[in-house]
Amino acid sequence: MRLAGGTLASLSAAVFIAGSSVGAQTPSPPSGSPSPGAPPVTFAVEVAYVEVDAIVSDKAGEPVRDLTREDFVVFEDGKPQSIELFTRIDIPYERPEPAAPAAVAPDVRNNLRPFEGRLYVLVLDGLHTSAMRSLLVRAAARRFLQRHFAEGDLAAVVHTSGGQKVGQELTDNRERLLASVDRFMGRKLPSATLSRIDEYRRTQEMRQRGDPLRDPDEMPRAYDARATLDTLESVADWLSRIRGRRKAVLFFSEGIDYNLYDAINNREASTLLESMRKATATATRANVSFYTIDPRGLGGLSGEMMEIQPVFDEPTLGLDVQGLQSDLRMSQDTLRALADESSGFAAVNTNDFSSAFARVVRDNSAYYVLGYYPADHRKDGRFHKLQVKVSRPDLKVRARSGYSTPRGRPSRETPTVAGREVPALLSEMLDSPLPRSGLPMAVQAAAFQGSGGRAHVMLGLQLAGASFKFIEQDGKARETLDVSVAAMDAAGKITAANHKVALDLNPETRKAVEAVGLRVISWMDLAPGRYQIRVAGRGVNSGAAGSVFCDLDVPAFAKEPLALSSLVLTSATASLVPTTGPLELLKDALPGPPTMARVFRAGDTIGLLADIYDAEKTPHTLDIVTTLTASDGSVAYRSADERSSAALKEAGPGAAVLHTALVPLKDVAPGTYTLRVTATSRMGKKPPSAERAIRVDVLAASAVP
Repeated sequence: MRLAGGTLASLSAAVFIAGSSVGAQTPSPPSGSPSPGAPPVTFAVEVAYVEVDAIVSDKAGEPVRDLTREDFVVFEDGKPQSIELFTRIDIPYERPEPAAPAAVAPDVRNNLRPFEGRLYVLVLDGLHTSAMRSLLVRAAARRFLQRHFAEGDLAAVVHTSGGQKVGQELTDNRERLLASVDRFMGRKLPSATLSRIDEYRRTQEMRQRGDPLRDPDEMPRAYDARATLDTLESVADWLSRIRGRRKAVLFFSEGIDYNLYDAINNREASTLLESMRKATATATRANVSFYTIDPRGLGGLSGEMMEIQPVFDEPTLGLDVQGLQSDLRMSQDTLRALADESSGFAAVNTNDFSSAFARVVRDNSAYYVLGYYPADHRKDGRFHKLQVKVSRPDLKVRARSGYSTPRGRPSRETPTVAGREVPALLSEMLDSPLPRSGLPMAVQAAAFQGSGGRAHVMLGLQLAGASFKFIEQDGKARETLDVSVAAMDAAGKITAANHKVALDLNPETRKAVEAVGLRVISWMDLAPGRYQIRVAGRGVNSGAAGSVFCDLDVPAFAKEPLALSSLVLTSATASLVPTTGPLELLKDALPGPPTMARVFRAGDTIGLLADIYDAEKTPHTLDIVTTLTASDGSVAYRSADERSSAALKEAGPGAAVLHTALVPLKDVAPGTYTLRVTATSRMGKKPPSAERAIRVDVLAASAVP
C-alpha cells in the first residue's frame, strides 16, 4: 500500500500498443581498437577452431602495434596453419594513478557497444594463504583494482574458500570488486615442516631413531590443493566461452604446499599432479594466462621462522630452517609452473607488486589474436605444440606453447535455467561470461518492498525495434519476442522467469516500434541480497539475439529504520515508446511508462517515483529532498517536501510513502548530472536517513539522445 502525497501534473498520455494485439504469457514464477572487419569478442565458436594470442615486442621491450596478418605464421605440431581470423588489439594504457572516488553506479545497463576492454579474474587462494598474511593479499588485490583497473575493463573475484557468497561476478563496478576482496580470509594449514615437528614432539617417546615421520596434515593438505587446482580449472573453463580477447587470471596465493613430484612418500602426489596438468591444459585450450602473485614477497617465511623449534636429534628428517626453506621453494615452484605453462608470469620473491601489475596490464593491452581451423580436430585429449613466428627480424613473440584437445562429446541435453526449459540460444547467452550485443537492449532492475520479507523487482527492458522482422498476416505485422531472465544470488542460486511476447501490430504501431523500439515490463520476487540479473532476448523471426547483465542489491526493507526503493523515471518523451507488461504498481503514480533512458534533451521533463519505507511506530515528520546536481557541484534543481508518517501507522505493516517529483530540464545546461532523493527523519538525536542516486545526462535541445 502506498500513501501518496500530492499529484503529478500530466506530462503526456501514456502510449501503449494500441490497435494491436500484444500477448505476454504469464512469466514463470519464481575501449579497445580491434582491426577492421574482425569482431572484438565472439562466442560459441566450434571446438575445431583454435585461437592463440601473441604479444610482440621490440628490442627495448615495447609492444609492436603495426603488424599485419601476412607478418605471422602459426605452426601446429610443426605444420603451418592458414590464419582465418586476425585481430589487432590496442587498448590505451596510461601510467597508473590512484582511482578517483567512486561515481554513482549506473542503474540501467545496455549492450549497445560490444566489450572492448581488458578482462581479469582475481582468484584469492584462502586455502594457501596464511591467516596472518590475509591483509597482504587484500592490500595487493586492492592496489590492483584501485590503480590498474581502468574504465571499460571487467573483472571478477573468485575465492577458493568461503563459498560463492564472498565472490563477485564479472563487473565494471570497482566498489563491488573491492568489497569482495575485503571479505578474503586466509586459512592455510601450517607448513609441512612445522606440522612434522609437532608430530615429532608428540610421538618422541614412542619413536625409534630412523622411523619414518609423515605429515599429519597430509590428507587435508592434499584436499586443499585439489580444491584450489579445481577452482583454477573451472575458472579457465568458464573463460573458454569468450574468444577474441586475452583473459588474465591473477592468482594470489602462497602456492601449493604439497610435494607433487614425490609419489613414493606422498600418497596423493600423482592425483594432484594430474589436477595441475588439467588446470594448465584447460587454461592453454581456453587461451587463459595465469599471473601468479605470492603475497609473502621478500619476507618469505619470516613468521614461520620465528615459530620454528628445530629438531636436531635426527637431521635427516629436515625438521629445521632448511626444511622450511624447502617448503617455500616447493610452493613457489608451483606458482612458476602455473604461469609458465599458460604464457603468464610469476611475481615471487618481490615486494614490487606495482611493476608486476603494470606488466599484467601491458600484456593485456597490445597484442594480436590469431585463429585457424586445424585439419585434425579429433577429441582425443592429445597435446598439440604451437609456435608463432613473425617475418620481421629482431622481434620477440610471446604466445602459449600448445593446447590439449578435450575428450568426449558435447551434451545433447535440453538446456534449462533453474530447472526451467530455455531455448538453447538464450540458455547459452545467460550462461556466457559476457553479454551479447546482437539485439540492442537496455535493462533496469528496480526493487520495491514486497511481501513475506521479499522484494518486488521491476524489470524494465527496452529493445531496438529495427532488430525485429515482421511478417504480414491478416493485416497485422507479426513477430514473437522470447525473453529469459535469470537472477543469480551471491550463493549461486538462480531464480528464473521466461516470457514470450507475441507482437500483432497495426501499421501505425509497427512504424512506432521500428522507429523508437519496444518496452517490456515484467516483475519477479527476490529475497534480500546481492544479485546479478541476466536478461537474454531473441526475435523469433529475425533471429537477432542479445543479452544484458546488471548488478542489483536488494535491501531488507522491513529491517531498516528508514529505506528507499529504487528510483523509477519517466519523461515527456518516454510515452513515444510502445510499452507492454503489467504496470499496476506504477501507472497511478507515474504520468507515463517507466523509461530505461538516462539521456535526455534540454527542454524535456523527468518524472520520478520512489517509495519510502519507515519502520518507526511513533508518528514523526520526514524531510524529503530531490536534487539534480552537475558534476561541478552546482545544483540545477532542488525540491523539498515534508511528510507526516502518522498515516503509515493507520495503514498498517508494509505501507509506504510515495514520493514523486517533476524535474524540468528547460534551463538545464548540457552535461552529466546526479539525480538524488534523500529522506531524513526528525526523530531522535541521530535521525535515520536513506538516499538513492542515479546518473543522468542532458543533451542540447537540438541533439538526438
